[in-house]
Amino acid sequence: MSRRTWMLGILILILIALGGTPAAWGDGPSVEAASAPPGGDSGPTLAIQTFQFTPSPLEVRAGSKVTWVNRDEITHTITSGTPENRDGRFDSPLEGKGATFSTTLDRPGTYTYFCNRHQSMRGEIHVR
Repeated sequence: MSRRTWMLGILILILIALGGTPAAWGDGPSVEAASAPPGGDSGPTLAIQTFQFTPSPLEVRAGSKVTWVNRDEITHTITSGTPENRDGRFDSPLEGKGATFSTTLDRPGTYTYFCNRHQSMRGEIHVR
């Protein structure tokens, strides 16, 4: 069994012990993911929870301010590009629960991002 498979199994067992089942977790955005970012600024908010970016993909208009909120207890990063091809647009640590990072996406296109600490965590934003 690979280390990643083993860690995923342990994570699932912990989440089940905390009162949930995989079926209850759902695939869509949570209420938290769709809420306004802290401080009352308008714009879409993405949640980082249980080693996932939600919602992903996200579609926004050019000029939108996008905010990520860390709902996990551990540090994640928001790093633009992919682990294999970082593009240098943004890179910020989110050190623990409640930490946020915002950026404005001015140009149409597809923006990929990932967590540098947990490189299987990946997301995508489509700017139109």
